[in-house]
Amino acid sequence: MYYRDLWIFSYLCNGMNFNDILNLKYKNIDGESMTFMRKKTIRSRKTSEIQVYLVDQAREIIEKWGIKPAMPDNYIFKGLNDTLTPIRKRNIVLQEVKHCNKIMNRIAGNIGINFNVTTYVARHSFATVLKNSNEPIAFISEAMGHSSIAVTENYLKSFQLEKRKDAAKKLTDWN
Repeated sequence: MYYRDLWIFSYLCNGMNFNDILNLKYKNIDGESMTFMRKKTIRSRKTSEIQVYLVDQAREIIEKWGIKPAMPDNYIFKGLNDTLTPIRKRNIVLQEVKHCNKIMNRIAGNIGINFNVTTYVARHSFATVLKNSNEPIAFISEAMGHSSIAVTENYLKSFQLEKRKDAAKKLTDWN
């Protein structure tokens, strides 16, 4: 399933958002790693290249779904091309995110997950798993392309608040 695999790719690749995934080209891959600039912050003064180590599962997703031939200037995944206007590219990205969210929520429902599983959850999951594995916040911040550690701390705090709310609700679930 294409969208499930792209969601997993996002999670495995620093919580990369779909705009960045769909804008990847084969020239972004260099051996065991991949580098890219976040589209969201590319015009920021503090933006820098993000480096992702490509675990085997991420490589398998590229091999399975990557557009062939794997030429440096070719996009890796379907959807975008260099002839599209920026507005058309943005609309395609939004449509792909919508499709992915729909598929992921169907999968989640089938296995008993009762919350909205979106592409954003892949990004949050990446950060949260690393935080819970005691990786330094500075590393998580750099991996996600945040402008500062404070942004990452706030990002993680908001997710942890939702987790605390869910846990508190379970205290009174007497059914």
